[in-house]
Amino acid sequence: MKETTVERKYLPEMQQKEMDELRNTVKVASEKIIADNIARMKKADPHRPDAMKYFDDIANLFGKRQQEIEAEKAKGKKVIGYMCLFAPTELITAADAIPVRVNSGWYDTSKLGDRVVPVEVCPVIRSTIGAKMIQLSPFLEQSDALISVLTCDGMTKLSEILSDQKTIWGMNVPRVKDSTHSLRFWSDEIKQMKTQIETFTGNKIDRKKLKESIEVSHRATKVFRRLQELRKGNPVIMGRDAMLVNQAYSWDDKVRWTENAEKLCNELEARAAKKDWVVSPDIPRVMVTGTPMFWPDNWKLPTLVEEGNPQGIIVADEQCSGERILNDPIGVDEWSMDDMLNAISERYLMASTCPCFTSKDGNEDRINWLITKIKDWNIQGVIYYVIRGCMLYAMEYSRVKKALDKINVPVYYLDTEYTREDVGQMKTRVEAFLEMLNARVDF
Repeated sequence: MKETTVERKYLPEMQQKEMDELRNTVKVASEKIIADNIARMKKADPHRPDAMKYFDDIANLFGKRQQEIEAEKAKGKKVIGYMCLFAPTELITAADAIPVRVNSGWYDTSKLGDRVVPVEVCPVIRSTIGAKMIQLSPFLEQSDALISVLTCDGMTKLSEILSDQKTIWGMNVPRVKDSTHSLRFWSDEIKQMKTQIETFTGNKIDRKKLKESIEVSHRATKVFRRLQELRKGNPVIMGRDAMLVNQAYSWDDKVRWTENAEKLCNELEARAAKKDWVVSPDIPRVMVTGTPMFWPDNWKLPTLVEEGNPQGIIVADEQCSGERILNDPIGVDEWSMDDMLNAISERYLMASTCPCFTSKDGNEDRINWLITKIKDWNIQGVIYYVIRGCMLYAMEYSRVKKALDKINVPVYYLDTEYTREDVGQMKTRVEAFLEMLNARVDF
């Protein structure tokens, strides 16, 4: 029987030698960056919680978790990757498959992506394309299928580009979420995704399996919120550590992540009881919002804030790579199949503060979330972080600034590229902002 081949529409053909050389070079550089980031995070807290050792281990994208997933695949388990928080991971685990987020946080591969799309395109998109070109990303390579949520033009075309080599399931998000029609439309998308996952894995998602999967998410959300509450008071953990813990959930085993996050919270509560603060409670308390920051390369902003002169500490973020991952539980009432699917639909749509939405009042949910967080967490300044090419977040900045000006909270627009070359310039800008916050506190 003649083998059929799929014509590549986008991804260029590469010589195996070039692919191997580029992959090895970027991998070596990435492993060094991972080690360097962790070393700096350890140095920032000489009494760093013992529980962070687990998350340091999981942070190695080419280490333990990659090997575990490979072993599960050898047993016949499917891996389903996703690129956006709208992807219903509970359906994936209920089908006995492994969910992993596959957005690329590597700077070097964005340059490779330039061979496929223009440099004006969002660098996260270009970086993910480049990672696929040289087969760098363990989780992207291990994924048997990908869920692509069409939140912006870049994500829409990324799914088409990756379909050259991967099975892609697109999910359409309604642009206006506060309407009965939108929720009904999104519920249909969720049900269609359930059918696709069942067909692909060969595993039926029954009521018992889905209930168990949701309960795993509930336990994770509970400990996640516990960690966030601990960050509300005087600082007991560096922001970078908390951000790594939150982001690791996207590729770790969900049950084990929850167990280790609980251990971390126990240590932090003991630290709080002894008033053992990680830094002085007087340094500026900062929140970061805007474009997601993916481990390991795109860690320069939190590093600059927490190693700055003057120093600040990140006590909260409003990013889809951070606190938005687990902030909202799935509200189930009756535990019937229909009730659980409806609850999943509502949670993933109505709780989202993604700037892809609009309404007659603008994206009011996001504004309210930011203001509530600022007040409850005693945040003294906000850094609005945008990578050039991310139109959604860039266009919404003026609205956010107007809202924060009304409550007299400084917000600083910090734009950057997917590169290490501008760290010096960013350092100057971040430290100037922290200096201003210090002056406000002193006044």
